[in-house]
Amino acid sequence: MKYAARRFGVWARALLVSVLIVVPVLTGLTTSAFGQAMSPEIDRRVDAMLAKLTLEQKIDLLGVVDDFFIRAIPEIGLPRIKMSDGPMGIRMWGPSTAYAGGIALAASWDTDLAHRVGVAIGRDARARGVHALTGPGVNIYRAPMNGRNFEYFGEDPYLAARVAVQFIRGVQSQGVISTVKHFAANNSEYVLDRWDSDQDRSGRLG
Repeated sequence: MKYAARRFGVWARALLVSVLIVVPVLTGLTTSAFGQAMSPEIDRRVDAMLAKLTLEQKIDLLGVVDDFFIRAIPEIGLPRIKMSDGPMGIRMWGPSTAYAGGIALAASWDTDLAHRVGVAIGRDARARGVHALTGPGVNIYRAPMNGRNFEYFGEDPYLAARVAVQFIRGVQSQGVISTVKHFAANNSEYVLDRWDSDQDRSGRLG
């Protein structure tokens, strides 16, 4: 139980830090504070907010309400956060521009382009009032038949990392949270709700 509570606390802290750093329009931070990766002010505010949360409230932050919103907790100053699925554009809240798939972006070997794509998607998000995007997907290819390989940045970890970093920086430069997803072993879309990936420490699929 203590381990689970600690994990929920870590996740809640990551969310609050993201909101305070990346989405200044929601929190009243100045532009200079937004530009800092972490500041004592943000650290203090997050600690104060977390101290007021119960374990149940931290768990509530793991889920969404009303289609795709993180619930507000007014007593700690956490506003309702509008999310959208990604990563190749803003897939919710009306028509949207479709951008190149992750594999096409990585194939360019152009990290500046990845940054520009992130900026453009961030602007699209802001235009729809979206505060957080679920993307990019960074799963490293292990199975060529995976139905979502087109979203990812290929099988080369170095290239994938460089492209992902610039994509994220671009999105977040617009005051939108970029939520990295599918870290590893997301290798099948077939019967997704009943399929599991078990890995040993060597990284081989078991």
